[in-house]
Amino acid sequence: MNTNEQRPKKAAQDCRRTFCWKNFRRVIPNLAVFLLLGGIIYAGHITGWKMPSFSELTGNARQTDSLWCGDHLVPEPECVECQPELLPKNEPFGFCNNHGVAECVNDHPELAQVIGTPQLPKYNTVEAVSLITRSENSSRDTLHTKRVQFATAEAVLKAGIAVDIAGEGPVTEVITANGELTFDPYSVAMLSSKAQGTVAAVLKHIGDNVKTGEVLALIDASQVGQLKSELIKNIVQIHIQKDNLQRLKAAGKAVSEQELIQGGAAVDQAEVALISTKQLLANLGFTLPEFQETDKPAVLSGRLQYLGIPESVVQQLPPTAKNANLLPIIAPFDGVVAASDIVLGTLADTTKTLITVCDPQQLWMMLNIRQEDAPYVHVGQQVHFTSDNGSQKASGTISWVAPSVDEKTRTLQTRAEVANPGGKLRNHIFGSGRIVLREESQAVLVPQEAVQATADSQFVFVRDKDFFKENHPKIFYVRQVRLGTKSGRSIEILAGVLPGEVVATKGSNVLLAHLLRSNLGAGCCAEH
Repeated sequence: MNTNEQRPKKAAQDCRRTFCWKNFRRVIPNLAVFLLLGGIIYAGHITGWKMPSFSELTGNARQTDSLWCGDHLVPEPECVECQPELLPKNEPFGFCNNHGVAECVNDHPELAQVIGTPQLPKYNTVEAVSLITRSENSSRDTLHTKRVQFATAEAVLKAGIAVDIAGEGPVTEVITANGELTFDPYSVAMLSSKAQGTVAAVLKHIGDNVKTGEVLALIDASQVGQLKSELIKNIVQIHIQKDNLQRLKAAGKAVSEQELIQGGAAVDQAEVALISTKQLLANLGFTLPEFQETDKPAVLSGRLQYLGIPESVVQQLPPTAKNANLLPIIAPFDGVVAASDIVLGTLADTTKTLITVCDPQQLWMMLNIRQEDAPYVHVGQQVHFTSDNGSQKASGTISWVAPSVDEKTRTLQTRAEVANPGGKLRNHIFGSGRIVLREESQAVLVPQEAVQATADSQFVFVRDKDFFKENHPKIFYVRQVRLGTKSGRSIEILAGVLPGEVVATKGSNVLLAHLLRSNLGAGCCAEH
């Protein structure tokens, strides 16, 4: 082959080499990145994706790091969760349906972390639990099987955890409802005139105390005078008709039987008229004295002129008011004049209330119970009332519970009777009532901050009774609890803690966080 033929072939080869080299240089960065990522993935796999500490990178890692339990944050040889044989757990008792807690210390006091004989609550906690609807614990929750451990007692203090002793104290569980104090309707009288007339005298005014039967005012009513006159006529007429009948009977056969019948009918008619007039006067509130048929009209008139009015009142009347038309307005019971709309000389209508008398010694407390609280209210319960401004307080006993809930307000109305000696409480005072469901003098109490909760259970952390023994694990036990009512800064524990046990208070949320963290870590490990 001559030289001219070799030149094109050589040029083609040089061109291919140049193209391949350029393409290779472009691939080198991508290849380097893939190799680097592969190295990171491999390194992460063999190290468990843990970032090495500075001491590990420098080769100065502590020898003790390999003996530390990362899940429970204590030295691994001392970790009772990883090595349960170091502090064996009690045989499980399961979930207590009576109290609604797992591993119920109320039914199994041997679980109590107290030195000496455990002390049980001094009241029926089962009844207290079932008294009203309370927050429940899940029977499937297993956090109570865990224990929170610290390396040392000093570590507890450094974590900001404080403790307190579960004690005993008084509690009162109540239902709160809005309401008001009102006069007992049966102790309020709205008095008006029983006959139309004019006001002749006003003897009692607003705020005056009155006695039963005392005259409050006098009304000049012509109807009264007319009825008194009719009464006198009826009495006289009976006397005349009886005398006439007596004469007819004495005449013997000289008088026909028809005349005798007519004479007897006249007597009966006069007696009916007398009875009718007496009834009309009684309807006006008069009590009539006994009359003699032989009494003269002048005598009868004198006895009827001031009928129903005491002599002491008559003496106070001006001469112009002394007539036979006077109709007294009488106090029906002991009390006080609460309102008065009566003025001397004005018209007294039978439809208009003139004087209101009330007995303030007895009030009603009317409360409106929320629908959800209605099942827990019944007759006989004690109620304590406080006015909105806190200045007035009262106590009473529920005497009536409405048979149905109000359709508009969806509340149940109840009534309690309240004694009001001295009349210090006022009508129409608004406030709130506390219906007592139960009272305990020695309830089990812990600070409210000792109670922690998850989505389905409530817990407290109870310190091991041997916490301060040398070489003994520093343990807090997780206890499910059933909560009662609050008392100041404390809360009642119906089940789950016994008096004398030591519970974590301030910082107990740290224990819960540590517990949940450890539980989550255990779950992850279990999956792998």
